[in-house]
Amino acid sequence: MSIFEPQTHTVKTGEQLLVRSARIEDAAQLVDLKAAIMAEDIYTLTSPGEFTPSAERERQTIGECAEQSGYLYLVAEVAGRVIGQLEFENGRWRKTAHAGMLSVYVDRDWRERGVGTILLRSLLSWAAAHPLIEKVTLAVFSSNTRAIATYKKCGFAEEGRCARDMKLDSGEYIDSVLMYRFVK
Repeated sequence: MSIFEPQTHTVKTGEQLLVRSARIEDAAQLVDLKAAIMAEDIYTLTSPGEFTPSAERERQTIGECAEQSGYLYLVAEVAGRVIGQLEFENGRWRKTAHAGMLSVYVDRDWRERGVGTILLRSLLSWAAAHPLIEKVTLAVFSSNTRAIATYKKCGFAEEGRCARDMKLDSGEYIDSVLMYRFVK
């Protein structure tokens, strides 16, 4: 079971932010957050209508993360409202269990306040203390320069690119940037 002690932080605009493990009762808020971000149709793999999150599936995911030692599901909460989330999953096999991939989402109204950085640093601190995790990885659209800058600020480096990995409805292609950080 992944253990993450709740932490309180102050964001750039002065609000108090609680970072904690996701709980079953967060499912509805997490579905709403993901649906809103998917609807933006900017930096997500799925397009509107392709991904239909459900509270039941989210509760299942939260439960699975709580049961697996190398998984972590964090939420960022302000005044009882979930405004961000980060999921981390390590490899399922012995040869890949030392590394894992993250995904992070921040509500549109809370971007540029340091929420993503706080979530990333929370994960990195947990991963550094975890007896198994050595490497944290991610994939990001090459056009998402704000996210790439945040990842670099948190010590991530570019590992490679997947050329023309995403094809938008407009016909434009976008590379995926693979990034990593060793925590040990």
